[in-house]
Amino acid sequence: MRTLTRLVLPTALLLTLGSLLHAQTSYPMITHTTPVAVQRGKTTEVLVQGQQNFFGVYHALFQGTGIKAEGLPATPPSGPIPATPVRSVKVKLTVAADAAPGVRDFRLVSSLGLSSIGQILVVDDPVIEEKAENNTLEKATKVPVPCVVSGRVELAEDVDYYAFEVQAGQTLTFEVQGARLEDKIHDLQKHLDPKLTLFDATGRELADNDDFYFADPLLSYTFTRAGTYYIQVRDSKYDGDPRWVYALALTSAPYVSHLYPLAVAPGQTVQVEPVGSASLVQARVALTAPRELGLHEVPLQIKGKPTNRTALMVSELPQVLEQEPNDTPKQAQRVQVPCGINGRIATPRELDHFVFKGTKGKAIRMEMHARRFGTVLQSSLDGVLDILTLDGKVLASSDDTYGKDPGLVFTPPADLDYVIRIRDLNSKGAPSAVYFLELDWATPDFTLRCDPDKAMIGPGSSAAWFVHVTRVNGFQEPVTIEIKNLPRGVTASPLTIPPTMTQGVVVLTANAQAPLGVSNVTITGTATWKGAEGKSTTLTRAVTPNQEIYLPGGGRGRFDVEMQTVAVTLPSDILKVDVTPRQIRLKPGQEVKLEVNVVRRADYNKPISLDILLRHLGSVYGNPLPPGVTIVEGKSKTLLGTASKGHLVLKAAPNAAPIENVPLSVLTHVSINFVVKVSYSSEPILLTVEK
Repeated sequence: MRTLTRLVLPTALLLTLGSLLHAQTSYPMITHTTPVAVQRGKTTEVLVQGQQNFFGVYHALFQGTGIKAEGLPATPPSGPIPATPVRSVKVKLTVAADAAPGVRDFRLVSSLGLSSIGQILVVDDPVIEEKAENNTLEKATKVPVPCVVSGRVELAEDVDYYAFEVQAGQTLTFEVQGARLEDKIHDLQKHLDPKLTLFDATGRELADNDDFYFADPLLSYTFTRAGTYYIQVRDSKYDGDPRWVYALALTSAPYVSHLYPLAVAPGQTVQVEPVGSASLVQARVALTAPRELGLHEVPLQIKGKPTNRTALMVSELPQVLEQEPNDTPKQAQRVQVPCGINGRIATPRELDHFVFKGTKGKAIRMEMHARRFGTVLQSSLDGVLDILTLDGKVLASSDDTYGKDPGLVFTPPADLDYVIRIRDLNSKGAPSAVYFLELDWATPDFTLRCDPDKAMIGPGSSAAWFVHVTRVNGFQEPVTIEIKNLPRGVTASPLTIPPTMTQGVVVLTANAQAPLGVSNVTITGTATWKGAEGKSTTLTRAVTPNQEIYLPGGGRGRFDVEMQTVAVTLPSDILKVDVTPRQIRLKPGQEVKLEVNVVRRADYNKPISLDILLRHLGSVYGNPLPPGVTIVEGKSKTLLGTASKGHLVLKAAPNAAPIENVPLSVLTHVSINFVVKVSYSSEPILLTVEK
């Protein structure tokens, strides 16, 4: 990703603004945007609202390309920070005509910090905002077809009606994006569960839908008579919240909710079956797959016009299409490993069976792609994967390994045929219950994620990221982390996660002269392993950013996002965390005391705490200490209150294994409210456990 903004402010202005900041500086926390949809090829003014302080917003960053923010100051405003926090900011968004439609993550950038993730929906059709009271059929807002209505379910028992005209024989599709626009919202603990209901001119209910795309509804209907009809949007429980925004799309164009088959080989042209109203126009459509592997959103061309975009997997595995009947083990369809199976649980209680030849001791990786929360994989299938003997004995079973998708590694105990059974957890079935099952040899591999997803660093200060590695299929090699595209004046400490550890810490430091600036960065991990034949294989994997999501009751969740971002800000509450010593050598059974001095900004005198671990309400989310090394809580002074000096004591267990130069850092936490805290970091400390 490219750097989007780098600003240089005079040193005197930095010092002036720094001295005027209020205590407990917090980043802006976005909760909602109105309108939540913007049209391609148009400029739209949107209001971004949320919690904490939006003062000093000067830029916005967007996932992907084609969206530009205008109307923000070229530099952060000078002068004192208002006593009353700013809760919103207006931004003009210009969307290119060729910008990819769909949901986009975005952040606001301020002199105080980086916002949490917000979401905006890019659409093709005109956007209409809900304005007047429209909670009865008589007061329904009249809308054209096609359009996208940007509305809110803002109060308990709020119902929104929209009136539209249709012609006899016309098919319309109605889709709400509401719950899906709230998944990544940082501190929105209660979410919209929208429901659609269709009425005729007399108020008679014709159809309804709930929970088609996870919690969001979809409804297609063919009208036999011309006239005025009404579509209602409400929360399924009649709840409401001023922050609950939604986008209601009304279209007469052919609509595609899913594709069958779900997966295609790179660059291959195949005939696919559209699921949705598009199937009424054309039952089979030619589709040429992208050449890049992985998950995509693609349109179909029907009668020379593109449809909406829907999910498509691109895979190098040999493609197999399910052949009926395969409802019993005796009818199981023969497949060869490796392959990718495209199938569908089209009717309730349907079972799909596939048989393959297993080799004793040769492990096979099986992973389903169908329904994954927070992605465009939104099949109706809640899949369960079973491995059977030919006579029906269950040897292995999997459910909800990757979101709602099952996955497992099966090692055949003998050279025999084995049966794969695929079913829906609740014995449901539908044309939209499509799936793609990968069958491949299980080879060593790893995945990576980073917690948290952003770093906000004042000049001369540091912040810490915890990088987690998940090793699979016998992978036991060190993983070297690389970060690219840091803002000017910011450096990242080196990190190689050794085979005996599952995580490590990267410390990002802005030098004392670092200018205000921001960039989206990329983090990758690289490792090399040797196969049984001695052949070396080098793997490079991208890191998935994790944004913290605060759960009901103050718990801390994590949600995958698309943007890993670093910003240099004005001096914040904590200017520096000094620790001595910076290099530690421990023998098994020994202890060491880390002396910590926290340099506060002159006006900041609120309580702070110290830690090496990333934890919340007793749960640990990041631990850079090597195995056998722990914090001696009873000998450490970590709750500093308004003081600035503390210490932590580390101890190596008598059986601690030797390890060289493991990086760690001391974190200083500033509480913003009951659940939110901002963490500042020391520069890296290198820990060695001697033999």
